[in-house]
This record gives sequence, structure tokens and C-alpha cells, in this order.
Amino acid sequence: MTPSRFWLAAQAIVTCALLLLLARNLDLRAMQDVFERLPAWLYAASLAIVLAGQVAYAWRWKLLLRAAGVDVPLAIVTRQYFIGIFANNFLPSTVGGDVAKIYYLGQRHGYRVVAASVAIDRLLGVGLLAALACAALWMSPVTAPRLNVARMASGGIAILAASLLLLTHVGTGGLPGRVAVLGDRAVRMASKLQQLRVDMAAPLARPRVVFQAAAVVIGYALAATIVYVMCVETQQAPPPFTAMFAVVTAATVLSNVPVSLNGLGLREQLHASLFVPLGVAPETAVGISLLLYAHLLVASAIGYAFWSRRQRVTR
Repeated sequence: MTPSRFWLAAQAIVTCALLLLLARNLDLRAMQDVFERLPAWLYAASLAIVLAGQVAYAWRWKLLLRAAGVDVPLAIVTRQYFIGIFANNFLPSTVGGDVAKIYYLGQRHGYRVVAASVAIDRLLGVGLLAALACAALWMSPVTAPRLNVARMASGGIAILAASLLLLTHVGTGGLPGRVAVLGDRAVRMASKLQQLRVDMAAPLARPRVVFQAAAVVIGYALAATIVYVMCVETQQAPPPFTAMFAVVTAATVLSNVPVSLNGLGLREQLHASLFVPLGVAPETAVGISLLLYAHLLVASAIGYAFWSRRQRVTR
């Protein structure tokens, strides 16, 4: 078994174990009540917010592409972004969507520069979200040991992302020369990595682009928290907004840790665990998580429609 297949099998096992554990510990009837109490307008409003958020993320990616020298219309970038969402949800990997975006857009604009834009987009997005989660958990009026663990984990991810961003910006001081003793193949590989780093660093040299990208992350995190608050209000009195924002962002960033298939199971376990100190029932938290995941499946269906149309046109 190859390492990639072994890792895929391990993720599948973890996903099944997490889902089985979740099913054993949750009152499924109570979770059904959560969905029954949600008004139709809230379903529609939350779906609109999720889809608008994906368009905003596509716009952020367009900014990073343009900063790297690739000026693509927003309509095309948005289509590729939604195709990436489809690939993320229906391919057994959290990076399947990134590969799809690089493949389709790179055919016309160059694989390396598109890959650089996707990589810096990931670093900025995850890094900023982790920093937000860590800061919000520090300021949260609700404290608990499990929230402290989430704060430390989010802080560790934020530090790692910041370190990689700094390395991207300042460089390695001549990587090809450092690996010359390993032979020509290592030098060629190091040269390609150095060129990729230069492309990734281009947006970081434009503070306005970085601030705009950060605004998208912050804006969508606030909008998502508002959705959670509105959903919780249909079941009980909601906890303080700062505490909700902290837990929503922490659950989002930690669900990106690649231990399960596309975050499935891990995301729901994080909701069941982290919302309890806020007084939110696990069934309510997991129900909201599944609602938003269903909205992402709608985004995936849109991405599939774009992908199918592309396949027909290119035949």
C-alpha cells in the first residue's frame, strides 16, 4: 500500500469512528427537533450567507491572483472556486479542491503561478482564522479546560502559518545553493520551489491586498457567527456573542486538521464538544453544523453544474 493510500485508509477509519461515537452519544430525536424548530426563512437566509461567503472567498482569490500577475474575470474565478468546493466534498482529500483550481485555471495562466495563489490563499485564510480564534478565546467570558485546549491548538496553527508567511516573504537565502551538495536533481527541485515562493510572496508585498483578504475572512466569520446565534435562539437563549464567535472560529479552523475525510466527523465532534461550555446542547450544535454542511453541498452542486458545463464545452 502506498503512503497516500495508507493515509486515505487511516482517514476513513477515523471518520467512521468519529461518526459512530457521535451517533452513540447524541439524542437523535432531539437533533430532529432542532431542524423542525428552524423557520423556513432561516434556512434560506443561512444558505444565502454561506453562498455569498463562497463568492467573497472567490473574490479574495482573484485579488491574490491579480497581485501575482494573473488578471482573471471574477466570473471565471468564481466558477473555478465552486468547482473546487465540489472537488473538496466529493474527492477523498481536503486538498482536492485546490488541485482542481490549479489544474483548470493553470491550463491557461500557468500552473506555478496559480498554485502559488492557491497556497498563499490557504495560508492567509487558515492563519488569520486561527489567530482570530485564539484571540477570541482569550477574550471570551466563558472559560473551560476544553476551550483552553482549543485556544492553544488555534494558537499553534496561527504561529505555524505566520512562520510560513514570514519565510515566504523573506526567502531562504538561496535554497538551491544550500542543497547543491545533494546533486543536480535537488538543485532543480530547490529552484522550482524558490520560483514558487517568489510567486507566493508577490501578494504579501501589497498590504492593501492582504488587508482586503483579511477583511473577507473576518467578515465571513462574523456572518457565520450571526447564523449560529439565530439558530441557537430558536432553541434557547444564546450565549454571549464573543463566546460564540470564539467557538465558531475555533471549530472551523480545527476542522481543517487532516485526520478525517474532508473534516467529516471531526467537525461534528468539535461542535459537540466546544459548544457545551457555552450552555448549548450538543444536539443543537451538531444540528447547526450539519445545516451549514448541507449548504456547502448546495455549493458543491453548483460547482458540479459548472464542471459539467466545462466538460461539455471542451469535448
